[in-house]
Amino acid sequence: MKNLYIVFSVLLLIYMLVPGPSSIENFKSLPNSDKSTLAGDTVQIPNVSAYFSDNFRDFVVPFYFQNYKEKTWLPFPPLKLNHPPEFSWNVIKRHTDSTYFEEIVYPLRDSLYVNGYEPFYEDGSPKFWGSAKLNEGKNLWFTKTTLRFFPSSPIVKFIVWLGISVSILFLYKLGRKIIF
Repeated sequence: MKNLYIVFSVLLLIYMLVPGPSSIENFKSLPNSDKSTLAGDTVQIPNVSAYFSDNFRDFVVPFYFQNYKEKTWLPFPPLKLNHPPEFSWNVIKRHTDSTYFEEIVYPLRDSLYVNGYEPFYEDGSPKFWGSAKLNEGKNLWFTKTTLRFFPSSPIVKFIVWLGISVSILFLYKLGRKIIF
């Protein structure tokens, strides 16, 4: 049991401390898009980036899923969690327009949130009454994608690892006292 505990603890520590992206600038820009210059999409909120494009959800989410996977050296992919669109107000900023909101995460590490606003279907027909194309610069776009990245500091990761390791050891010793 002691060897299993040591192997588990070391593997967990390696998993938690393997380098990955450190800011939103480490991720690729959305292809065929204009980077947003609107207030709240640039430097006002840390680790936020937004793009106007004609890329819909079926392209955007797999694009950033693969990009995030390539940024870490782990042999397995991250998890993809689907959240209600209204959660974007809590995670990104208030009054964020949203039709889908997904989180790409390596548990106990970092999270990348992908928020999409699609007032049109892929065939160009409007989803809502009064839908208008999005105007950025000289172009009109069908969609807006907003990203927010939440990195974790290595010190916090180490403290969490230490807490998990000590808790497992404590529960094992407590369980042995109860059984015997």
